[in-house]
Amino acid sequence: MPADVSPDVRPTVPPRRTALLGLLALAGVGGLGGCASWRESFGHWRASLGQPALPAEQQRELDRLYALGARALLRDDVDAAIVSWRAHVALAPLHQARARQLRGYLTLLDREAARRFARQAAARERSGAFSATDRLHVALFPLQNQGPAGAVTSGVAFNRALMAMITTDLSRVPGVTVLEREKVDRLLDELKLAASGLVEPATLAAPARLLGAGTVIAGAVYNEPGPQGPGSGAYRINSAVTDVARGRVLGVQEARGRQAEFFTMQKQVVYAILESLDIRDLPPAVRRIHTRSWEAYARFAAGLQLLADDRLADARQAFAQALAIDPQFLLAEEAALGVPERLATLDEIKASVREVR
Repeated sequence: MPADVSPDVRPTVPPRRTALLGLLALAGVGGLGGCASWRESFGHWRASLGQPALPAEQQRELDRLYALGARALLRDDVDAAIVSWRAHVALAPLHQARARQLRGYLTLLDREAARRFARQAAARERSGAFSATDRLHVALFPLQNQGPAGAVTSGVAFNRALMAMITTDLSRVPGVTVLEREKVDRLLDELKLAASGLVEPATLAAPARLLGAGTVIAGAVYNEPGPQGPGSGAYRINSAVTDVARGRVLGVQEARGRQAEFFTMQKQVVYAILESLDIRDLPPAVRRIHTRSWEAYARFAAGLQLLADDRLADARQAFAQALAIDPQFLLAEEAALGVPERLATLDEIKASVREVR
């Protein structure tokens, strides 16, 4: 398993990026002034509105997937609706209005699915019924925030972004299933478990079984400010991989370095986690650095927290700013696409489905 990251392994910019920046600009999102290609991007997006109709076969499949999801939602099967609509947005062009609407709906439906899951899991705890699973079903528990007084790390938001990177990397490995962050958080809230207590295998076992996880990853981020102010501090990322069924730690990971090395450290931790799971053959996507810009990362972290706080316009702007700084930051792009146009209840989403049927 490599201990470092190839310095130039970066994702290519997908053709839809110009459309995304145009959409954000049209929505009145600020912070794109630093993007040199903004005007060109907006022009490409405007031009995309005049694109010819999709091939008939593709349109039929999109209609089929939308209808499947709509029917599932109207019978209150949120999980099935999510599956069908995720397939729809993966196939649909970005500029399609329905696909844009569904991406926002999926963010809200994920929350509803997580709430239901947490309630059902808590009920199973009382009955003692646990689901059997395998070790490649992984739950990443909230990373603790550590460091002396005055540390510049903002805690929850900072770690939320780091966890998004780790989760994305693990999810790209064939055979590995990473449980959704929403489900983990909702269950911990339902069980009234503080993240600070999730450190020992015995403590991790009950929530892990309720989540259906065979493996749990827990850890902490340590930040110590440096003498030259922001950017000169030291960071350390620690994690431990625990086998739930056997109740033992499979491996402990640690990466340390300065702020400039943080994004390479994140990859080193991912490699070590996968090695603990006996996975050494990694897809190229796992090796890709998500961003090398600290400013883009900071805005992405802020956006995730704003989205969690239902501050949708602010979240959209933060993600747009991250993309303006680093147009190759794919996680920021995906997050921007998932910001709902507005908050909507489950009943309101169902009503909108009825209107178009």
